[in-house]
Amino acid sequence: MARSINDLEKEVFALPREDRARIALDLIRSLDKDDEPISREEWEAAWREEIQQRVQDVHEGRVELVDAEEALAELRAKYKS
Repeated sequence: MARSINDLEKEVFALPREDRARIALDLIRSLDKDDEPISREEWEAAWREEIQQRVQDVHEGRVELVDAEEALAELRAKYKS
């Protein structure tokens, strides 16, 4: 008998953080089947570049930082059921 998604989810969330991260990365990669696969090193390099660009955007004033509590409050108000 196949396990339900809820049972599978409970098992996955019980795993250590590092194992959950690996599964999450593998799942995300599986969504990009049409894309050419990249190595973990390439993936990490691409994220480092993205992070550096975002930090530079902040330092050069191209983006406005918002307090996390303020942003969450706005989202809660917007999507309140």
